[in-house]
Amino acid sequence: MVKDCSDSILRCITEGDFAAWRTQQGARVVCHRGRYWEAQPAGFFNGLHLMARMAAAETTRPTPFCWGYRATLRMEESARANGAMPVHLLGDVQNYTFENISSRRRNKIRNCRKQAEIVEFLDPQPLLEGGYEVLVSARRRTGYGKIPPVEAYRREMAGYFGSRRGLVLAARSEGRLSGYIAAFAVEGTAYVQSVELASEALSTNIGTTLVFELVQACRRSGTIDEIVYGLHSREDQPLCHYKEQMGFPAVQVPARVWFIPLAARLIRSLRPHAFYRLTGHD
Repeated sequence: MVKDCSDSILRCITEGDFAAWRTQQGARVVCHRGRYWEAQPAGFFNGLHLMARMAAAETTRPTPFCWGYRATLRMEESARANGAMPVHLLGDVQNYTFENISSRRRNKIRNCRKQAEIVEFLDPQPLLEGGYEVLVSARRRTGYGKIPPVEAYRREMAGYFGSRRGLVLAARSEGRLSGYIAAFAVEGTAYVQSVELASEALSTNIGTTLVFELVQACRRSGTIDEIVYGLHSREDQPLCHYKEQMGFPAVQVPARVWFIPLAARLIRSLRPHAFYRLTGHD
């Protein structure tokens, strides 16, 4: 089932609900001092809700069996930060209207609306029928992100529809799926999780239109104060420029970061851009 996106709403879930969802998806989630943490590959832990902005007293080693961790801090405790989380962040959600975006973006959205319909998927079936092909097309074109096995993809996307945990908006041209955006929101922060666009549909500006319509769904919720559009990938300047032009500037959110001895030096040497995304430092 689908419906027009004009009254779509992205609803917030709690941090505990998000922890249950991620656990169901197979992630390793631990609770430490009342907050949830997720294990990344090889044993690094992030605060599960990236923009949780924990109290400094909560940002201690979540488990003895980790080589590092990171969590954002409350603004009033930002003086205790030793790093930052660099993200593309829209902070003024309520003023993100058609009238307030650039005339160039408005023209792109008008053009897209003439060529495609933007809908909300109310159940996973339409996405499962054509979404995987769109994802494969997008990731082969960009080289960004792995192509998961089809069954893993279907399980992940179906999770957005359980208990209305997330929102999936899609562009369709002549009844055919040409792109989609998937997002969820946790306690006032929305996260753009995936934007997948079929290569043959790029000229219709569906990417710009899907992002715009997602923000409108966040505005209508009345409970979302900010939207995260991924970590700052400074090595991909065209992508960063696009996100900034869309109203998502790169922002450094104060954070606490900890590594076991020598780990920071090794990551900085071998993977400097990854080190920057972990710490906010060069």
